[in-house]
Amino acid sequence: MTETPNITPSREDANHIQLAARLAATTPVLVMDTAALRERAATYIAYAPTLATFYAVKANDDPEVLRTLAEVGIGFEIASVPELDAVLAHGVSPQRIITSNPIKPPAFIEAVHQVGVHRFVVDSATEIEKLARYAPGCEVLLRLAVDNSGSAWPLDEKFAATAAEIVDLTLLASRAGLRPAGLTFHVGSQATDPDAWTNALRETVVVWEAAAASGFAFDTLNVGGGFPATHTAVDPDPRAALESILTAAVGFSSVTKLEVEPGRGMVADAGVLVTQVIGKASRSGRNWLYLDVGVFNGLMESVGGIDYRFTSLADSAGPDLQWTVAGPSCDSMDVVAKQVELPDLAVGDRVAIQPAGAYTTVYASAFNGLRQPPVICVWSGQDG
Repeated sequence: MTETPNITPSREDANHIQLAARLAATTPVLVMDTAALRERAATYIAYAPTLATFYAVKANDDPEVLRTLAEVGIGFEIASVPELDAVLAHGVSPQRIITSNPIKPPAFIEAVHQVGVHRFVVDSATEIEKLARYAPGCEVLLRLAVDNSGSAWPLDEKFAATAAEIVDLTLLASRAGLRPAGLTFHVGSQATDPDAWTNALRETVVVWEAAAASGFAFDTLNVGGGFPATHTAVDPDPRAALESILTAAVGFSSVTKLEVEPGRGMVADAGVLVTQVIGKASRSGRNWLYLDVGVFNGLMESVGGIDYRFTSLADSAGPDLQWTVAGPSCDSMDVVAKQVELPDLAVGDRVAIQPAGAYTTVYASAFNGLRQPPVICVWSGQDG
């Protein structure tokens, strides 16, 4: 949790907020704009077939969100049987589904393999052993550890093998009857610098060519996710990162498949979380504002350093004050943000939180009996 910058909403942003406010009969509620979602999907689709896009379902698994992306031709990255079933329910073919979780339960491996998804990600000998047993003959991508320092939410400790380990794992997979197909990595979530992928690819090509020298002709390069949303003043347009990826990929011999896995970058900016003030207090010189959504029922990412933008929906005007924003639970950990600039709101006034389309409802729990935000999908376009 960090200090939250005060960002003036753009005209388009303000329209989205007002639309969400009109639709929110009760709070908290997440309003997803499917027109904005389609527009962001189109940015990625424009790079096909050179660059294949697979949406990371973990970011937002709402059925209407999945249906919208399925209709426009986006692929899907899944990590569980429920996510597999949710995608298949929209008629998505196995050829449009991949899985990139390096740690997989045997039941998931079997289920995915049976429906026709035959490629998995590995970063350890144990995973290779599991795949040889439950998905014999499958393809594997080796996950390489790369620098995550440019991301708001690093992912480089729990997963990934070092460059020195990759060739050994490749050889082990081949001996186990699997087909080493290529490499993958993740630069970390909310990576705001397009050079994050360029730098990672600079590390990856060395490993790629080392594998080639050992007799393995890789053909698939998956650069993972990490594409940002407007949690801060950063421009979330992914085109700069996609262009840098395409440029760097030219240096890889024998690449025939190049893939990205946007999650946050696909859906976050299409969502507005509408919430309500339920309390106020002044403690030791700090103004506290309590909302009906917090860490446990929608804003879990705030504990990991992800910032949100807060906009008052109240009719009354007044000068902004600095607030510490907290959630409704009785847990002292339930603090979302500090030094948030908002007017002197009253109990019952509403606040819009953005970007809220990713990692909000999917993280929400029923701790303390709290209301989990339902999802409302709406089309804000002019022709539908």
